[in-house]
Amino acid sequence: MEKSITKRSNEEVLKQVNEYKSFYDTDGKETTTKRKDNYTDLVVDYYSLATDFYEYGWGRSFHFANRFKGETLQESIQRHESYLALRLNLKAGQKVLDIGCGIGGPLRRIANLSGGHITGLTISNYQIQRAKAIGIPANCSFVQGDFMKIPFEDSTFDHTYVIEAVCHAPDKAKCFSEVFRILKPGGYFIGYDWCLTDSFDQQNPQHIETKKLIEEGNALPELRTMKELVSDLRSVGFMIEEADILKSEVLWYLPLKGESILSINGFRSSNIGRWLTKNSVWLMEKSGFAAKGSLDTLGVLEKAAQGLIRGGESEIFTPYFFFLAQRPHQKA
Repeated sequence: MEKSITKRSNEEVLKQVNEYKSFYDTDGKETTTKRKDNYTDLVVDYYSLATDFYEYGWGRSFHFANRFKGETLQESIQRHESYLALRLNLKAGQKVLDIGCGIGGPLRRIANLSGGHITGLTISNYQIQRAKAIGIPANCSFVQGDFMKIPFEDSTFDHTYVIEAVCHAPDKAKCFSEVFRILKPGGYFIGYDWCLTDSFDQQNPQHIETKKLIEEGNALPELRTMKELVSDLRSVGFMIEEADILKSEVLWYLPLKGESILSINGFRSSNIGRWLTKNSVWLMEKSGFAAKGSLDTLGVLEKAAQGLIRGGESEIFTPYFFFLAQRPHQKA
């Protein structure tokens, strides 16, 4: 971790931290509008700051997973990713787009499993550089770009998938219209997204505060409901085949509470592990081994964890609302 968080200068990290915090300085519609209008800066700043910490604490797949008894966290993450390839019935040679691909953990697994050519799209140049450093398989590629303006021609891809990334879109319907455009007729759009559940109460102050914590800790312009996501998909022409919260036998947020200190990732997410990480980053920043602003970045991620745990415990939030939608073969 020491090596990874010293790659950027003090000035660069501090600028990104301060700019990121400015998007959440006050409550109200004006800050929500600011985040939506400046979503590119918001998301780029966040992932430039958070990617190294994500990889250190979670691995190369930056997402949650529904989980069954007897599964480890890593096993559930692998199954969660493979499930998308299975539901799409991916075949060798098919062209598939991963929007919001991160550093490519899921992309590599799906490419190896299916033999398809998977293109990863991320708005973060830092994540592109990290993906290249890890290594890019022959049937994969990475492109820096915005999923609100996907840089490909119409009807380019057989299928598209997303894993917990559309929540960053300032306008989901616009994002979905871009996905619809680059899909071939008959192609599928499948994925998981962060959503407010039917238990969310707009009049409940605790629910509002939890929503705000999740947004602030995860670079979200505004969390939306499951019903709104489905409505946005339909509004651009998609036919919905399935949309629901996946069943799980193990609470998805347990890793954030440090469910087990016996594994490396479990220890890092435990109270002891997080305390050690915080103090290590503090010492590294004071000693000049880590850029100034690294500890502030960790504070943002701690806020994210608090919000997500509260969202899970109150059942007002899910990180894996599953949907399977198809672009019709012909125009309606």
